[in-house]
Amino acid sequence: MSDYYDLFLAVDLTPDLPEPVLLELRWLLGQADMPTELKSTDWESWGGPWQAFDGGSASHSFDGADVSLLVRATDRPNLDGSEPWALTVRTCVHEDDFGVTMDVVGWLLRHATTQGWVGFVRDSGLGQVQHLMRHADGFDLRLSSQPTGDQRGGRPHAHATPDIESE
Repeated sequence: MSDYYDLFLAVDLTPDLPEPVLLELRWLLGQADMPTELKSTDWESWGGPWQAFDGGSASHSFDGADVSLLVRATDRPNLDGSEPWALTVRTCVHEDDFGVTMDVVGWLLRHATTQGWVGFVRDSGLGQVQHLMRHADGFDLRLSSQPTGDQRGGRPHAHATPDIESE
């Protein structure tokens, strides 16, 4: 049986996102047509592009739904009056797609203003949680001290979650 990852991401993005970035982000969220040029990752090395954060359906392996939302943070403008983009994503990621998905997360975080905790990754095996932390040099995943339990209802099994660091 394949392993899956429950990815949750909540960040503010710069108010002045370049139009190509905004178009690609909206496509990744399932809110727009695919742009002619994609910059978030080398999609061809992963078999071609797909809308990695398209929400609106029940999660494949976890309770709840996969969701994604991008809105202006009109109620909490920056000191200069500009309004950041607020992004929330919760999606189920197959183990074979984990690498490309984290490439896309890294691309998104390069446009983020949020520092510190920005989300988590939980595996479907033992339910281990890794916190997604953004810092000046990129991002990394930090293992939580306690697993949340087997998400498939079966026997726990040994599982190694990839340790990801940005370039």
